[in-house]
Formats: sequence, structure tokens, C-alpha cells
Amino acid sequence: MSDLQRLVDIHEIANLQGRYLYYVQAHLYDRIVDEMFAQREEHVSCEISESGVYAGIDKIRALFVDLIKPLFVSAGSLPIHMLTTPVIEVDEDGRRAAGMWQTLGCNAFPTPQGLVATWQQGKYDNRFVKEDGIWKFGQFRWLSNFRTPFDQGWVKQPALPIGALDLDAFPPEVQPSKPGEPYPGYNPQMPMDFGPLPPEPRRQI
Repeated sequence: MSDLQRLVDIHEIANLQGRYLYYVQAHLYDRIVDEMFAQREEHVSCEISESGVYAGIDKIRALFVDLIKPLFVSAGSLPIHMLTTPVIEVDEDGRRAAGMWQTLGCNAFPTPQGLVATWQQGKYDNRFVKEDGIWKFGQFRWLSNFRTPFDQGWVKQPALPIGALDLDAFPPEVQPSKPGEPYPGYNPQMPMDFGPLPPEPRRQI
């Protein structure tokens, strides 16, 4: 793979990740599933914080259309995440890639106690596959370090639960395929474990 092609691939992957956030804000959930996720990848999956792993394109559609959409189109909901510190590495054959981004969000979520403004911080740890010459999400994962009411802070309340995400209340087709890997997030009583590191360099500079 030439250096030029590698740079083009990195740019296209970065655009895919950034465009995803704009599509979430615009409630374009069908386009996220149909255009951004690999349609023929055997192990395509999506995991967002404590949602569990949704494996296969039908399960991913259920996650975005039946679970996330009702949450984010409700009155007052605010899903804003900013991407920072990207690390993107493309395999030498140019068919697969890995990427990691830190995120900081200004969010508003419905809870049983009403709408709550929050700070939310985490990171994307994603795998990408080139399908028909276009980069798509293969394994999509967002890990939450904290989700805290803005007037409390992450030391007082690092993991605000979202009442609307009571997965047991949904039918089986909307429930995850399996639990996600344990990720501790921020705990003021423990040393911080930031979990997986970004992808290793694919080539030496």
C-alpha cells in the first residue's frame, strides 16, 4: 500500500467517524445502519456503553431504530459529542483498520427523575472494514469513563443511570446479543484504568 493511499484511507475513516456523530444529532438512524456499517461482515457488531453487544446488522438496526432513536428524539434530549486525539491505523493490505478517539459530550437525558443535563466522557475503540471500496464500521464500541450530572461532577456521581435504557423492558429482538466486556470507567475510590490502548503502529516511520 502506498503512503498516499494510506493517507486517503485515514482521511476517509476519520470522516466516517465524524459524520456518524452528525447523523446521530440529525436522527438519521437508518442511514447510520445502511450506509455506515458493513452489510456483509460476518462479525459486524455495535456496543454503546452499557447497552451490551448487538451482533449482526439486524440487531444493530434494532439498537439504533428501536432503542436509541426514541431516547434521542424525546423532548429536550441532547446528544453532542466532540471527537479528539484520533489514532487510526490501516492494515498493510488496505482492507481493515482500527481507530480510537476520546470524546467529551454535553448531553441531556431523560431519567425517571426528569430531564438531566450531563457531562459525558469516554472513547471509541472501533474496527473498520473496506466494503466495495468504501470504509465501514466493522466492530463499533463506545466505552464510558463517566456520565455525570453537570451540577454534581464525576467525583460525586460518576455513572448516572439512564432510566430509558431499561433493556429488560424491551422485547427480545431489541435486547443485546450478549453482554459487553466489563469496563470499569471512573471510580473515585480506585486508581483509574483507561482500558484498551489505541492501535499499535502498522508501520515504522
